[in-house]
Amino acid sequence: MSSTSLVVTSHLPSAPASAPRQWSRTLAATFVLTALGALIMGPLWQLYPVVATGSLLFGAMLTGAGVILWDEPGHRGTGGLLIGAALLWSLGWSEEWGFGPMPLLSSLASFLALALAIWAMFRYPDPALMTRAERVFVAATAAVLLLGVLAQDVTEPPEWEDYDPGTWWITIHADRGLNDAIIQVTSAGHLILATLFSVLLLIRVRRMRGLDRQLLAPLAIVAPVATVAAVLVPLAALLGVHGDLRDAFFAAQSGLFALVPIAFLASVVRRRLADNAVLTMIREVQRHPTPEAVQAALRAALLDESLQVRYWAPELNTYVDITGDPNAEPDERRLLLPVASATGTALAVIDTDPALRRHRNVVTNAVAASGLALENAQLQAVVLARLGQVRAVRMQAVQAGTAERRRVERDLHDGAQQRLLALKLFLAASDSPNLSDRARQHLRNISREISLALDELRDLARGIHPAVLSQAGLGAAIEAVAQRQPVPVDVRLPSDRYPAATEETAYALICAVLDVAEPVTDGRVRVEIRGHEADGVLTIEIEDDAEYPAQLRLGAELPGMLDRVRALGGDIMFSALSRGGSLMVAAIPCV
Repeated sequence: MSSTSLVVTSHLPSAPASAPRQWSRTLAATFVLTALGALIMGPLWQLYPVVATGSLLFGAMLTGAGVILWDEPGHRGTGGLLIGAALLWSLGWSEEWGFGPMPLLSSLASFLALALAIWAMFRYPDPALMTRAERVFVAATAAVLLLGVLAQDVTEPPEWEDYDPGTWWITIHADRGLNDAIIQVTSAGHLILATLFSVLLLIRVRRMRGLDRQLLAPLAIVAPVATVAAVLVPLAALLGVHGDLRDAFFAAQSGLFALVPIAFLASVVRRRLADNAVLTMIREVQRHPTPEAVQAALRAALLDESLQVRYWAPELNTYVDITGDPNAEPDERRLLLPVASATGTALAVIDTDPALRRHRNVVTNAVAASGLALENAQLQAVVLARLGQVRAVRMQAVQAGTAERRRVERDLHDGAQQRLLALKLFLAASDSPNLSDRARQHLRNISREISLALDELRDLARGIHPAVLSQAGLGAAIEAVAQRQPVPVDVRLPSDRYPAATEETAYALICAVLDVAEPVTDGRVRVEIRGHEADGVLTIEIEDDAEYPAQLRLGAELPGMLDRVRALGGDIMFSALSRGGSLMVAAIPCV
């Protein structure tokens, strides 16, 4: 258990660092980095103010999302990628300086910024979630973007991009036709990559579950929009768009890209709100901390319907589930969270989805906040476990009694009955014309007594354990009993078969009630027996119109019948009918 567990105490965790101070650092860092990006863009503000504003807005949001994620546990790498992408995006507009290495750096930086942003989106909420296909896609995207722009740069002089001839450039062979072909091919490649990006991200969302899926949902919603934004500039290149219309494409791209950092921020806010919701939800369950309620609250709080709570039962020296069953073993492949009380005493084990390991803070807060409820629920689970032990002992007694009755019935059938039958046949064979009338009369009297003894033995065997019950089931057995009753009996029992213990208990109960039924002479149906099974419980209803209720007529037999039914986890209820008579309802689990 230790290799997949996380020890959590049941008292509340200490308060986090001051939120105002954290937000002050976040705003300060975002302002500094955004100001740096604005300076890098330089002349763009005078030449294309709309494009500059859109780009700065996108860069600021990307920076803010990166700074916030930088402070989030486990997300520093993703935050660093977003901050790097924001700075490179601003550097991508440094071409307007028009001298030295700035245009060349600009051509590389903007595409590298997109590659970093895509990498960040696939890293979130955990780098371990990246599949082989996603890693290959990120590497291929970076290669296609960078190699594509390099291929363009080596086949054109700076003048073709309206830069000064003295600008740093890497022209190897200027060829207008080849350069146009490269632009067309790379633009088409960008369209394909944008489509694949959207498809892979949606596949990832479908693969996620629980908290992972909840956190990834904002990015999944934005993915189609980001895809549209990514194809705008390549589409403009394929269509040969230039001038103000091309600038409009750039401005629209920046505006749409701004939704990506908004999605990251929405995910972070959603997770922090989830923390508060978890604490509120768990505190609500403190009012009625039953084992079932605590487990249901933790499932809802952690979005894991497979979560199981197993409570420590000191007297049994093992863990029990919410029903008190000690036989449910935890799966070592899942995330197991041993929970201890404030004094260090073992309290419970939370058996949950291993994916929640990525949300350690949420899980720890949820389990810690439910500490008092877990302690109260543990007491109830231990009581259920004790009741389960008592019920198991009673069940063993019932099974032992049933086995003994079957043995007696079998011994009567195979022993005494067979001997009496043999004796009857022997007497029949002894009859002879040579016998005197008196001797022959004695033989007939002995044969008649033997027949009566056989009938009594058969009735006794049927009462102990009738063969028809084992062979044909409860319905047929009760029909046979009803035919021998002195009162009219209407039997409406299903022909389905049930576990042996259930059928034998129901049979004994019905026979006990019929044995105390009072004969009538008015021809009315005196006893009606109904039955049906639902949710694993066989319900038997016995209705009669006797003057005295069934529980009084059962007398001393009632406690024994109650014990037999309750030993299976069932119960018996009696009620008086308004028109006279009584109704007995027995619920007998099919175990």
